[in-house]
Amino acid sequence: MMTAHSDSSPVEESWVLAIGFNVRPLARSAKLAGFRVLAVDYWGDLDLSLWADRYIAVLDQQPDARPDRPSIPTTQTLIEGAEQILIGRGGVQHVLVGGGFDDNPTEWEALTNLGPLTGNTPELLKSARDRKATADLAQRCGAEIPVGESAKSRKTFKNAVTRLALPVVVKPYHGSGGFYTRVLRTEEEAASYAIHHAFDSVPVIVQELVVGTDASVSVLGTGQRACAVSVNEQLIGLPELGRERTKAYCGNVIPLKADSSILSGLASTAEEMTESLGLLGSNGLDFVITQDGTPYFMEINPRFQATIEAIELTTGVNQVKQHLAACEGNLPDEAPLHTSSCARIIVYAREHCEIPDLRFIPDVVDIPIPGSHAGFGDPICTVNSVASTHKEALEGAWQTVESIYKQLRPLPKG
Repeated sequence: MMTAHSDSSPVEESWVLAIGFNVRPLARSAKLAGFRVLAVDYWGDLDLSLWADRYIAVLDQQPDARPDRPSIPTTQTLIEGAEQILIGRGGVQHVLVGGGFDDNPTEWEALTNLGPLTGNTPELLKSARDRKATADLAQRCGAEIPVGESAKSRKTFKNAVTRLALPVVVKPYHGSGGFYTRVLRTEEEAASYAIHHAFDSVPVIVQELVVGTDASVSVLGTGQRACAVSVNEQLIGLPELGRERTKAYCGNVIPLKADSSILSGLASTAEEMTESLGLLGSNGLDFVITQDGTPYFMEINPRFQATIEAIELTTGVNQVKQHLAACEGNLPDEAPLHTSSCARIIVYAREHCEIPDLRFIPDVVDIPIPGSHAGFGDPICTVNSVASTHKEALEGAWQTVESIYKQLRPLPKG
């Protein structure tokens, strides 16, 4: 069900369409860049209205209920929402893409029908998400890659697990955010996965588990040149948030706290890969850094990342402006200076619960309708804690997270 919201402001020329799974940070950046914003979002949280002049949400949040999930693919519902919000309008100046479309070249192609797609083309998307080609490129650019095998049946899955040895990471060929990426640590977990997974319809990749610090690099590309904007710590599969059995994205701490040689090495590798692929605008490259400082390449997200808000909070540099400049061939002379640290944590429901009114808690964004329900594993909100040091930012974020968990009201299952 698509839910539309709008204000009564007069139409102006500089409109952009921001579309993605959680588009609020992108809408915020576009609004602060001086644009009027049309937004198409999955969640439809309350504070999206602060940054979007008009928006459509896939979910219809209501008190005393968990929103119904659509039966058709999320990307398809987002495209339909975009088509709906553009009815009767003279077009937009830019189409800006957030998460959710990474492995959907057909829908990415459909995005080009909505207006000027400012960023990577469908062809560049395919190149950036080609697992074998990007893995080979990463090795040429100085990174390692995890050992892995594909599995299209229970037999090939069991053989791959045996050869790689537990623990292993299992992930679908397509997908983002890590929500369907599992860490299998025991024979029982592997056996259960083999029984319940439908390999015929969803083939998987079985990989060695690389232990280390999860990191990402936010990079601007012109198609010929690239500039790393920020090197970030990623928070992945945190047990405190009930996500320990997955590799789900749980947030960031920006910037990454590491030796300068590691930071410069990651930035250099990411820039070289971005240039080699000819990527445009804002892109994110994910890595794991082992204890000895070796970077292992994981994947490329060829669009705006969830980190843009934290980068803006710590540098004061607008990421939509930098993205548009890069798409026109202009890069900053150097990466912006982080004058503070930001810990960004996504609060996930650890049980079926009712969500209180979170609007008056400092540092909380992505705020749902008060009284709405969340099921286990549903994202509830996001906490952005800014402080002078990495440690203070992270401690502040966790204090707020724990305060939120104490206010959630458990509900019976069903």
